[in-house]
Amino acid sequence: MQDVTLPAMILLGTLITGSLLVWVLTGTRIWQGRSVISDAAVELPRVHWASAVLVLAWVTMQLLALASAPSSDGGKVPSLLDVQTLCLFSGLLFLGLVIPLVTQEQPENASLGFHLNNWPQQSWLGVLGFILCVAPVIAAWSTTLPWRTPTSQHGLLQLLEQDDSLVTLAWIVMAAVVLAPLLEELMYRVILQTWLQRIAPPREALIAVAVVFAAVHRLPDAVPLLPLALILGYLYQQTRSFLTVVVTHMLFNATNLALAVM
Repeated sequence: MQDVTLPAMILLGTLITGSLLVWVLTGTRIWQGRSVISDAAVELPRVHWASAVLVLAWVTMQLLALASAPSSDGGKVPSLLDVQTLCLFSGLLFLGLVIPLVTQEQPENASLGFHLNNWPQQSWLGVLGFILCVAPVIAAWSTTLPWRTPTSQHGLLQLLEQDDSLVTLAWIVMAAVVLAPLLEELMYRVILQTWLQRIAPPREALIAVAVVFAAVHRLPDAVPLLPLALILGYLYQQTRSFLTVVVTHMLFNATNLALAVM
């Protein structure tokens, strides 16, 4: 395990302390019989068939690939061109998924979470969701330390170790902190979880999507990503806010990147 710098230790210590405090407050609310987050109380929306089919095809391909390689294999480190291509592909896929959704009737758009009503509260819930996920994610991550090697870490982080220029860092930020949260939350929470909740109980749908989300990231990252996925699923189920889950996911990825830079 690499040495941890003082700034990284301070950041981690602050986040863990804040996370434990939020968990204590959350546990207190549950003990008192109060809801953690009030239900958005919106009618379960319909997901456009084109977006649903595209996501199901994508998830199927990911699961088939997972069956042949369940863990990170430490393959070729991506180049800057690979990252730029990934950004282009992610942007196009996001547009291909979101356009059919936003062209539906306005009530469907709002119920799917595409609105900025009371956006400060949506954003604040996203920040709280991120803080809440810190403690369980780090606890789960610590159990995977024996299986972690320099080649098992994410390819973008390996690229950053080889090329720490500002241009490379900017493209990695675009890919991991901006586009990945937007695309993954659209796919897994807005489309897949909503679609599953129309044919299965909400809790089972939430858990199934969380397991799939974690699994496609492969071992050992799948283990710490499972609590993150469960929290993201719960946030979306309760708030029906795309902005909230994107903020949580962006902060999570940004913190991982910041720790890597440190």
